Amino acid sequence: MTRSNFLGSILLGRRRYILAGLVMGSSLIMGGAKAAAAQPPGGHRNTVAASAKREWEALIRASLALSDAEKLEAVNRFFNHRIRFGEDLEVWGQPDYWASPLETLERGAGDCEDFAIAKFFTLRLLGIPEHNLRLMYTTLSSTHQAHMVLGYWSGGAEVPLVLDSLLADIRPLAQRHDLQMQFAFDTTHLYRFEHNRLVVAGDARLLPRWQELKDKVSQEQLSAPPSMQLAVKAGAQGERPGRSSSR
Repeated sequence: MTRSNFLGSILLGRRRYILAGLVMGSSLIMGGAKAAAAQPPGGHRNTVAASAKREWEALIRASLALSDAEKLEAVNRFFNHRIRFGEDLEVWGQPDYWASPLETLERGAGDCEDFAIAKFFTLRLLGIPEHNLRLMYTTLSSTHQAHMVLGYWSGGAEVPLVLDSLLADIRPLAQRHDLQMQFAFDTTHLYRFEHNRLVVAGDARLLPRWQELKDKVSQEQLSAPPSMQLAVKAGAQGERPGRSSSR
């Protein structure tokens, strides 16, 4: 299959029908609702959201000097514990909305995309190189529900670790038999999977919501307080400051 045919098969419409005729050797249609994590008990949303935002800022300041593995664990644990699952219609009043990390924290809720996106940008702030991170659309083998996770590729590894809103622990993709890979993307490229390995399939600019989200995140970083601007600078430069500089 040519690259143009592959790209022509991607439907950039409503999330519940993420792909239409995505061909990886054969045609497939990916449908159904996204996988839902169990929702914790309710509470005062504003109080929870404000607390989560403060803790997020503290997480970034405290995690700059950690190893990559420790950063993955800290970020995955933080969002899985602090954010409850909620569909876009419930949280945003519209069928498909890609929230920035700050928006997710302010609402205290998000869907699987929002979990993965928040982890992606937080790890970038903490200095994890962009080429190590990709957002991955999958389906759950048992229900065929669409589900987004974050993948982390270490060094020259061909198979990533998976950060998932449905699981507390981080596991290699080879151990996630419950996930069927569909496609992945980062800030520059779209990828398809061949035997769980990535093959470049096109330009990420074909995902308009992704471009809008990146612009929104950039604007939020420009208006961040000084302590957060320091974290952004350190993350962008891939610095690993000592404990004194992370306080």
